Amino acid sequence: MISGERPEADKDKKYTVWMVVTILLTVMVLACIVAITVYIDPFFHYHKPLEGYAYPLNNVQVPGSGDRTFGLREQNDGIVRHFDYDSIICGTSMTENFKASQADAIFDADFVKVPLSGASYRESHDILQWAYGAGKNVRYVIRSIDYSMLFDYYDGHNDQLYMYDNNPFNDQQYVLNKYVLYRVFGVLQYTRAGNQTTDFDAYRSWGAGGTYGAEAVLAAYTSGGGVEFSVALSEDECEAMLDNLRQNVIDLPDEHPETTFYLFFPPYSICYWDELNSKGEIDRMIDAEEAAIAEILKHPNIKLYSFSDNFELVCNLDNYKDQGHYGPWVNAWILEWMGDDVGLLTEDNYEAYISRIREFYNTYDYDSLRQ
Repeated sequence: MISGERPEADKDKKYTVWMVVTILLTVMVLACIVAITVYIDPFFHYHKPLEGYAYPLNNVQVPGSGDRTFGLREQNDGIVRHFDYDSIICGTSMTENFKASQADAIFDADFVKVPLSGASYRESHDILQWAYGAGKNVRYVIRSIDYSMLFDYYDGHNDQLYMYDNNPFNDQQYVLNKYVLYRVFGVLQYTRAGNQTTDFDAYRSWGAGGTYGAEAVLAAYTSGGGVEFSVALSEDECEAMLDNLRQNVIDLPDEHPETTFYLFFPPYSICYWDELNSKGEIDRMIDAEEAAIAEILKHPNIKLYSFSDNFELVCNLDNYKDQGHYGPWVNAWILEWMGDDVGLLTEDNYEAYISRIREFYNTYDYDSLRQ
């Protein structure tokens, strides 16, 4: 009977050994993945780029992941927390073609660029708040205040919240993430190929790949023609818009008087105004802009600019690839203009500015765009 029990006991012992070895090997493999991820840290969650390594700053498309990309929003957190700088460019795709080197020269500063394509006011606010939370002394902020976001009351966050907190216990989503691991190997390959870490001129810049001109712009939207009615800006809409500004644009300047904020309304093309005209919403948008300007100008460390009365720019579709997105040369002009205070709105001139754009966009011959 005893001899009959030994094979079963040996089998149990072997199974136990196999299970322990498997667990240990699994733990070791996971520990190695964690160690190399933390060391290379491709999205700068723990530290800035290591000397001797070259980091690509872009989205990564992982094979087999469909449309899932990883990179832009994940990188920006680490950039503002760990890089060395004293000034920030942020906002939507309207800021992606800015060159940090040009801003450095104009403002005698050291800029990083952390745009978020399609960012709400809240998302741009949060990335700036992270910079201050990391103890950065920020001299200048250049930030777009997009017309398209004035009525966007979004108050949420991006999908990667674990990247934007100080909780180490949810970092397994980063250190054991297949997209991050894929980028780890991407950093090693990028370095081996003799590349340099992407600079903040090239980071997120899409301008060189655009197709510009009337044909491209007019093909990107459909105008319904003019309407005989005008949509008014309601009191509730105006108050909600101002609340959005106060919470997500104005509060940080109030909290950080040591920083000068250069805010600007991006100059969308005449076709954007054509689309508003087809909905009867030109006066609604201009009324919202006027209310926003009046509120923003109450804050002394904000310098507010608008170039929508630069009608030569706005009406030249060679400057655009769609209704709103302008080429990188326009970004260069905007930096030059802000450096020279061209387009600066003040208590003394903003009402005249509003009158100019209201008259122009309400009387423009939009039908001529399609002739």
